[in-house]
Amino acid sequence: MGQRNSIAAGIRGDVRLKGGIKYRFDTIPWNLRCAPKPLAVVHPVDPEDVSVAVKLAAKYGIPIQARSGGHSFASYSLGGKDGALIIDLNKMNNVVVDQTTWKATIGGGARLGRVTKELYNQGKRTIAHGTCPQVGIGGHATVGGQGPLSRMYGLTLDHVLEVEVVLADGTITKASAEENPDLFFAIRGAGASFGVVTSFVFETHPAPTVTTHYSFKLHFSTPQELAAVFLKWQEFLSSPTVLNDRAFNSVINITNTVILIQGSRIGSKAELEASQVSIKMKQLFNVNIQARELDWLGSVINWVTETIQSMAGSLTIPLYMKSLSVRQDKLLTPEAITKWFEYMETHSPTGCDLEAGRISDIPTDATAYSIRDALYTVCAYAIAPLPFPDEALAFLNGMIDTVSTAMPDGNFGVYPGYVDPLIPQTQWPTQYWGTNYPRLLEIKKKYDPDNVFSNPQSVGADQMKPTPPAFGVVADASKEGLSMPVLGV
Repeated sequence: MGQRNSIAAGIRGDVRLKGGIKYRFDTIPWNLRCAPKPLAVVHPVDPEDVSVAVKLAAKYGIPIQARSGGHSFASYSLGGKDGALIIDLNKMNNVVVDQTTWKATIGGGARLGRVTKELYNQGKRTIAHGTCPQVGIGGHATVGGQGPLSRMYGLTLDHVLEVEVVLADGTITKASAEENPDLFFAIRGAGASFGVVTSFVFETHPAPTVTTHYSFKLHFSTPQELAAVFLKWQEFLSSPTVLNDRAFNSVINITNTVILIQGSRIGSKAELEASQVSIKMKQLFNVNIQARELDWLGSVINWVTETIQSMAGSLTIPLYMKSLSVRQDKLLTPEAITKWFEYMETHSPTGCDLEAGRISDIPTDATAYSIRDALYTVCAYAIAPLPFPDEALAFLNGMIDTVSTAMPDGNFGVYPGYVDPLIPQTQWPTQYWGTNYPRLLEIKKKYDPDNVFSNPQSVGADQMKPTPPAFGVVADASKEGLSMPVLGV
């Protein structure tokens, strides 16, 4: 017996079920390589709508996944596997800045592009965040949120002062350092495992009046030449000159036979040119550095065009990406770097982002996000037509294996925003959340003992089993004002 088109009568927002045209458009994944089929997609208009949907799904053992921007590398924003209820927060996207406290209240469905413009228009304010304008704040601020201002101000989640969240039993509550502090800890780094965050209160900062963007290119013809340049770049990043200049950020992108090093520094072009980081760059790489000044919104637009991620942007593509975070006290050895680039001789696009700074000031156990001591994150990806070739998956996994074998004590982490469904179950809990994982498990058992908020790599997915769906059972509409799809057996 198939699924019937009945749904929760108490939900005022749109509900899209299998078979409908809107459902088909609503479930196109950003990463076409991973295409799970949800049971339904709900577009709530307020927290009460979210609560009704959560209660309904929880009662019948249907896993729930919140969606903000839908940019999950493993399509976890569609549940990660068939049969989830997706709560799409796109209608809950308000951005309001208090003109006295400069705190910003932002809906869980707001995209970064909107957040940037509204914060600036309502008082020339900003927060640290990533550079892809289509990414949703709901996912970004609950996994990490790295961006060009993170060395100065921390991750996006480090700006969060309070959240409004719908829990597994449908309760609408607040979490902050004073109220439900354990839940607040968990949401800042593993939010999707604990509830649906309907809104955030953020600390904001004055937006820079001017930012200077720089870039220069280097060429190489052999893996050994590339390794030598990368070793210099790592030496540069780990120097006190760079670590102490939090206004500065740097990215390295490697494609074919070209190395592009670029980034920005808060302040004028003259200030960049006079800075110790600029002097050191010129000494190390013996290059002329191209630089130009931009105002704040111009800087944000420029960052979009500079990042590897912007190549994908809001497009839907089949891709696979591997990443690892290199820690400040475990820099890649010359041997590991050489073996890495000898392995990558075909030059799969690779990028690395400088971190540290304010991110590292915050203790590892202050939030669920645990990779506080990373110096930079390495990302390599493959884009290929469907069916996605197994050779591409094996190649990128081989890259990580090559580096890990050369540095068995590297203690590499994985940024939780770069989810990788092929990491073994024995490894992903600690690679994403490190020593915080046991604490997260205890909080999970307190707030979501039935594992309602789950995907293949959510907190507890390695140990807890979701409640089996109540097949063939329909909600009692007379008691709850609800009706429920009948699930085929």
